[in-house]
Amino acid sequence: MHNQRLNIGLFGLGVVGKGLLDVLHESGFSDAGIRRICVKDPLKPRAVPRELLTYDAGDILGDPEINVVVETISDPDAAFEIARESMRRGKHVVTANKKMLAAHLPELLEWRDRSDVSLLYESAACGSIPIVRTIDEHFGSEPVEGISGIFNGTSNYILSRMSLEGLDFETALRQAQASGFAEEDPSSDIDGLDAKYKLILLAAHSHGVVAKPDELLYLGIRHIGKADMDFARERGMKIKLLPQCIRSSPHRLAMYVMPALVGADSPFYQVEDEYNGVQLQANFSGHQFFRGRGAGAFPTGSALLSDLGALQGGYRYAYRKHRLNGHTSLDASRLLNVYVRMPGRLHSASLPFEQVTHESLLEDGSRRMLGTISLGALHRQSRQMLREGIFAMQLPDSFEK
Repeated sequence: MHNQRLNIGLFGLGVVGKGLLDVLHESGFSDAGIRRICVKDPLKPRAVPRELLTYDAGDILGDPEINVVVETISDPDAAFEIARESMRRGKHVVTANKKMLAAHLPELLEWRDRSDVSLLYESAACGSIPIVRTIDEHFGSEPVEGISGIFNGTSNYILSRMSLEGLDFETALRQAQASGFAEEDPSSDIDGLDAKYKLILLAAHSHGVVAKPDELLYLGIRHIGKADMDFARERGMKIKLLPQCIRSSPHRLAMYVMPALVGADSPFYQVEDEYNGVQLQANFSGHQFFRGRGAGAFPTGSALLSDLGALQGGYRYAYRKHRLNGHTSLDASRLLNVYVRMPGRLHSASLPFEQVTHESLLEDGSRRMLGTISLGALHRQSRQMLREGIFAMQLPDSFEK
């Protein structure tokens, strides 16, 4: 739709939808306008002209003048139906719903190609960092060995407050909620789900593999405690929640999300609060590092605005790596060097360690262990670990206790 005016149908007017309205107004982007906004609650006051509002999705989907649907609702199932139906009717789609995308990306791409429209989702990954389009455009042909980063501003804010101010987890979480960086139900952020969905999206562009959400290990920070922060601080290190996609062999990838211990030599060491950071290791251009705000209305709104600008210029993701990918599969055999702290009633046999190099009882009665576990074994035990209150993080390969 090169140089065509964008007549936008917006679904949702929460933090993200309102953020788009604000940045669209302040940017002076004259080639786009909001034609209709579909919201759920007719009783909730809205700071927009009432004639823009509708409570019927059909008023947007059935409007032939609307050529772009921007989807910012939280319900992934409803978001999928909106995106699929919009593309079926020949409307371009811009979405911020990373859970919906991670669950349905192959089907959405089929509808995109069948309907000859664009599906853009810069706002679904890493806030204000223009990482999706950067990977798709600039690294679309160059082999990428790995991608990792801080993809979740909520968890990073919590970890920063615990590390820099000595707050406990619950206090840091409440502060994140009061600051607008955490939802009332923060489970997706603190349990690593949000970061997992973003990793799936970025790996689709960096490596050409569309992983299924249930295939990936994800461990979060829900059970992190003072003993873990002290362990890091005493060694001059910090704890960060790091999604990783690493090429372990020409046709195998290790993909997972878990907390990791990082030293001052890591680019993630200085990424604090709601900021995100993404590191790419490309075969020819080497290490690339990107940093920017990852949470809040304006960072997400700016990413939506960027997609609208790209769409107005006729942009579509190329997905070159899908054609170059071959038969890449996920590698569950990779050995991880890990730190584990569990309740004292449990012991090392509770987890399938390949080797335990250190084990000790702490003052609070919990048990700490260092050793190696395979990625697949850790994945199989991960839901039990969440239930049992076990905290685990990856240690650097060169770590010495």
